[in-house]
Amino acid sequence: MAEMTDSQRTWEAWFDAFTRIRDAWPAQIDVPCPDGDGGRLHITYTGSSETRIGFATLWCDVGRNGIFLSRVGIPEGADMLSFDATPEQRTAVIPDIRLIPTDPYVPDED
Repeated sequence: MAEMTDSQRTWEAWFDAFTRIRDAWPAQIDVPCPDGDGGRLHITYTGSSETRIGFATLWCDVGRNGIFLSRVGIPEGADMLSFDATPEQRTAVIPDIRLIPTDPYVPDED
């Protein structure tokens, strides 16, 4: 198995942070930003109120980096935007952030 790239390690650290916050719900826990900038992490869920399935955006309020996850279970009682939320509604909850790619391109070495 190939060794993980720095980009993949970064994404994995963010995914681990998401998992720790999600698994602690409904307790509110502080998980350090994987970027080490001292920022607070925030999760916004978007999905169906009937199935509680949707997607999640996790971001840091200092570095403005984050990840996007599709097909996640949304914890009962967690705030959630609906799938038909307007861009204005989404912008009011999720700031302009830079998403970390999930599967970064790694060029072949010749």
